[in-house]
Amino acid sequence: MNSKLKKRLIWFAGVLVLLIALLFGVNYKLKSELKAGLHNVSDTIKVDYKDVSLNILTGHVNIKESTVTVYGKTTDSINLKVNFQDLSVSGGSYWSYLVNNKIAVDDIVLSKPQITYFHNDLVDKSSYSHSLNSSLKQDIEIGSIQVKDGEIAMYKASNDSLLLKTKAIQCHIKNLLVVKDAIEPKLTYDAFDVKTGYLFYAMSAYENLRLKTLVLNPESAKFRGITLNTKYIKEALSANTNVERDHYGLSIDSLEIAKPNFDFERDTVFHFKSPLATIYHADFDVFRNKLLPDDLSYKPFYSKALRDLNFKLGIDVFKIKNSSINYIEKVKLDSKGGELAFSELNATIKNIGNTYNDKTAMDIEAVFMKSTPLKVQWDFAVNNQNDAFVFKSEIGKLQAEDLNQFIEPNLNVRFEGEFNTMYFTTYGDESTSKTDLKVSYKNFDVIILKDNGKEKNKLLSAVLNVFISKHSKDGNDIFRYGKSEPVERDKTKSVFNFVWLSLRAALLEALTGNGEKQE
Repeated sequence: MNSKLKKRLIWFAGVLVLLIALLFGVNYKLKSELKAGLHNVSDTIKVDYKDVSLNILTGHVNIKESTVTVYGKTTDSINLKVNFQDLSVSGGSYWSYLVNNKIAVDDIVLSKPQITYFHNDLVDKSSYSHSLNSSLKQDIEIGSIQVKDGEIAMYKASNDSLLLKTKAIQCHIKNLLVVKDAIEPKLTYDAFDVKTGYLFYAMSAYENLRLKTLVLNPESAKFRGITLNTKYIKEALSANTNVERDHYGLSIDSLEIAKPNFDFERDTVFHFKSPLATIYHADFDVFRNKLLPDDLSYKPFYSKALRDLNFKLGIDVFKIKNSSINYIEKVKLDSKGGELAFSELNATIKNIGNTYNDKTAMDIEAVFMKSTPLKVQWDFAVNNQNDAFVFKSEIGKLQAEDLNQFIEPNLNVRFEGEFNTMYFTTYGDESTSKTDLKVSYKNFDVIILKDNGKEKNKLLSAVLNVFISKHSKDGNDIFRYGKSEPVERDKTKSVFNFVWLSLRAALLEALTGNGEKQE
């Protein structure tokens, strides 16, 4: 080996050793700065960890068994706590950071994060977004984010009561981009996939929502095993409320939403849109204790409730399949209450939301009580400030005795006979309604019961039936007709109470009047 080649090799080896030493030095320096940065994030954020590793050649950072704790600005109370087994960041670009002022990484993997959040009602929600915006100094570009086996728990800060809990979270987001903006950060992504196991949510002080699984991606959102229940038993609910409040028991086999689209319009107004949402096999039990004082708060129509939403909603078609509703109303202390039942319920509702010019239209079919077919068509315009609506119904053959399980316990009245068919249309708005009705029936009697609810009050029953036509058939027309005068709405009652009052007036006119069709 000649002396020139030897010198070159020595020089090359020296440079290589120097580069390696420089690389180790820089790596050590960056690792030290990273540790120092984690220890001094801010006065209100504390980061603990078991170990940190860093490789500047591959842009890989790994933090083991870390805990991030966020405290309140003016108190020592914990607002947020995040524990994770492993945080791995790979493919970090120093060039992008130094030259383009952008944080760019290929992958972030967060293993077994446990997020605990303490919600404070006194904190202005806008302060969260302001804090996020003020802390964002660079644009952020991430090729892939994965969350493995995560858990989230949310508690009310004032009393530590559980508001939300979910387990087994699996999440994958592709090509996430956050662009810093003077007003609001812009967030975009190419695709996402979220799965969870059991989820609990305290919807109010009285009702809890649970579901078994959730699967969410751009193509669909699927919820399985949904239940919404009053957290008190019936007696306890009555003892814990000063006014009448329904006791709920709702179970839904599944809810599927096609192509869920949620975003912020103009970065301020949240919107949710979907072409189709379907509920499969919902069973809804409602118990109302009328022995409690009425809730005299204003009850808006559905049109107004949709119109006044503080976000944009647009579901083109909403379907309910093979479901049921069971309603019990208790009026007397010594009675279990009267019952109304709807089974085999199927419905198609179009244009649910506040983003449509066309009317919201419902088509409903069900079996009423034991075997009576029921059809309903109901429409209203959300943008109509008068909340005008049209409610049409066709009721098939109904044995009067099927109504008695609701009528007798509540009104001390018993029906006998048979309704063959009844058609009615109610036209209403926010203040008044009227109903046109025609009904076919035979052998119809109304029996007034004594106060014990069992024995017949013969005198009152005989007097009342003098005014009621026993059969609807009169000549060639098998129907009797009724028309209600305008009925004033009690705005502390629901739309269903409003329709019933108008229907009752028209039915009474058909039974006791001349029964002739009015032009």
